Amino acid sequence: MQSTTSSTRTFRTSSTQTDPKPPKRSPKLPKVPKLAKPKLPKVPGLRLAWVLIIILVVISLFLFQQYREARQKLAAAHNPNAVNAQVKNVITAVRKLVVLPSNQTPTVATVQNVSKLRGQSFFANAKNGDKVLVYSAEKEAILYRPSTNQIVTIAPISVNGSTNP
Repeated sequence: MQSTTSSTRTFRTSSTQTDPKPPKRSPKLPKVPKLAKPKLPKVPGLRLAWVLIIILVVISLFLFQQYREARQKLAAAHNPNAVNAQVKNVITAVRKLVVLPSNQTPTVATVQNVSKLRGQSFFANAKNGDKVLVYSAEKEAILYRPSTNQIVTIAPISVNGSTNP
């Protein structure tokens, strides 16, 4: 160690001590003000309104789907090719069970309300959905049940055709 003397004071300096460097500081950035989130005004019943809107949208989609299905069914019912195909399927199924006249195409009807037909002996064992094949030239009617693939009744019919000149 060295000592230095000056008029009244003695300063000692150490050889191992170095001048301390001030710590490095990052330059200060200007403060950016935080953007405040826009606050929505509190409306009473806002959640209820959204729930009602969602319910109405779901109901609308359901009804639209029902409408489309009904239009497709209606278009299929009025399509003559589809009706002819159904008649051919019924005739083919009945032909497997009984010999049918091959020289004419029958008139095919579906039993819709069996309670109105109970008074007629031909429809005594009929159920809703049964098919009636009427061969007017052969004067024969056949009651067919597609659900069980059975012939329920075969009966002769009388066709009243008045031919007044």
